[in-house]
Amino acid sequence: MRLIAAMLASFCLPIATSAHHAFSANYDVDKIGTVEGIVEEVFWANPHVHYYIRVTTEDREELWDVEDANLNSMASRGWNRNTISAGDEIRVTGRVGRDGKRRIWAGEIVRADGRPLK
Repeated sequence: MRLIAAMLASFCLPIATSAHHAFSANYDVDKIGTVEGIVEEVFWANPHVHYYIRVTTEDREELWDVEDANLNSMASRGWNRNTISAGDEIRVTGRVGRDGKRRIWAGEIVRADGRPLK
């Protein structure tokens, strides 16, 4: 019985892992973009940290979801929940969301004064 349970778990685990990390399902791997705005909210939790930023263009405002790494990866870079806070102005460059979704994977984050964070 334990053998059957172990076998089932070993078959299901790769499926769950690949489903969680389906980067190309969420982001266009061939398109890099840049957004700049004010941080509205910080979601500092696993599986990934998210920053929600208000981007203002000439004719409208948009809310963008900036996705970053998991908490362990962020901590290994010296980041904590206060590295970026609501009210901070940031510029983010990275892979943009598929199908026009307002999301971007944080490849590089730069503060308003030009200091890079990543």
